[in-house]
Amino acid sequence: MTDRDRGEARTGGRASGPVLFWLTPSDRVESTSEGLLLYPGEILSRHLFRSLRAGVGERFCFVDPDRPERRFLGRVMKDAPPEISLEELAMETPSPRRTFDLAVALLKGEGWEDLIEPAAILGVRRLVPLLADRSQLRWSSDVLAKKRERFTAKVREASQLAGRADRMEISEPVSLGELLLKLPSEGSLLFCDTAGHVEPAGTVLGRLGSAPAVAAIGPEGGWSERERELVEEFGHKGGRLHRISLGPLILPGRLAPVVVASLLSQEGEREEHQKGEGSS
Repeated sequence: MTDRDRGEARTGGRASGPVLFWLTPSDRVESTSEGLLLYPGEILSRHLFRSLRAGVGERFCFVDPDRPERRFLGRVMKDAPPEISLEELAMETPSPRRTFDLAVALLKGEGWEDLIEPAAILGVRRLVPLLADRSQLRWSSDVLAKKRERFTAKVREASQLAGRADRMEISEPVSLGELLLKLPSEGSLLFCDTAGHVEPAGTVLGRLGSAPAVAAIGPEGGWSERERELVEEFGHKGGRLHRISLGPLILPGRLAPVVVASLLSQEGEREEHQKGEGSS
């Protein structure tokens, strides 16, 4: 298959649409004498045959987000009932890349939910609802459970459009103290603040290395003194603490997490580029 063929298969040869379709438990894959066949479930069928009006012969790329290393090229064999032949694609083993999480204080209205799409697109591994002292909203695990299905759909849709193969996790709500306790020993905490001794985010990111990182973004009212003391204690006990600034201006709660995720994503891309140049 040529590069052009692969490119056209990403969206069925269309100008727009998902780059990669996720397979879900409702989609059935069977091994037959003719190879692998996909019988799409309700969600995938609706997307392919109602929204995109896919026809026989069109090709699309598929992935199992729980096994993102396995990708398939699919060709529509029948549209009623839908049947798609699958060919597993040979994929290069990706080099290890720094993962990063975003812990974001809950915002009023739909502000926090609106972060799901850009976070998934920018490669956030885990998005954490943070119960800060000055959060404008409080969620319990029960509240999140009621939103989980909608959030999962948002992650899937955003990831498919971006061509992301793995699934961004949305964690249970935690306080800053709980977040610090769960931070891996090798992980770095990027504490976004406007007070005290802080460094420009770009300066810090350039020396993080490949260790996992968690960026904590507070509420629009700022961190409380109690929370700042918790973070200082974390650093004094040997935690990898980096207090960072996003610039001289105060960013609104909906924008600051996107800026942080974008910076981390770009830094990861820069590291990948440097590795590639070093191995060539």
